[in-house]
Amino acid sequence: MSTLRLKFIWLIFLGFFFSGLTSAGAQTACFNAPLAGTWVNLEAGIQDLVKLQIIYQCTQEETENGLIVPGARWYVRAWAKCYPANCVWGLVRARIGPNGDLQASFSTFAADRFLQIKLSGEKISAQLIVNYRSALKRDIDKEVRLSRQAG
Repeated sequence: MSTLRLKFIWLIFLGFFFSGLTSAGAQTACFNAPLAGTWVNLEAGIQDLVKLQIIYQCTQEETENGLIVPGARWYVRAWAKCYPANCVWGLVRARIGPNGDLQASFSTFAADRFLQIKLSGEKISAQLIVNYRSALKRDIDKEVRLSRQAG
């Protein structure tokens, strides 16, 4: 075999070897996300935060250099207690804050809502800040505790 052909085969082998390493690295970055799931506020009154659905997606993105970089995407869907059915605030992409908490912002026709979510034992604690667009309603800043939905 020629030297050039051996070098070519060796480069192909190294390419497969290193791509396997980056894929394995990306897979190890996907972890058990304890915040992911559906959480409910069993003590919710009318217009209170009643349910959160937290979605975690493990991602792999390719950089300009061709490296595979592991990552994560978080989404939050929120509902408030309304009558006759719960009101949905929507589904938004969330981010991990500097303190490791999950942060999500919802903008609806009535208000801007901000959630700061953290695990607190078997429950989650959500700091809820609501800035209403109407001067007739008082803004809200309160903590809401939610339990994991059974089933």
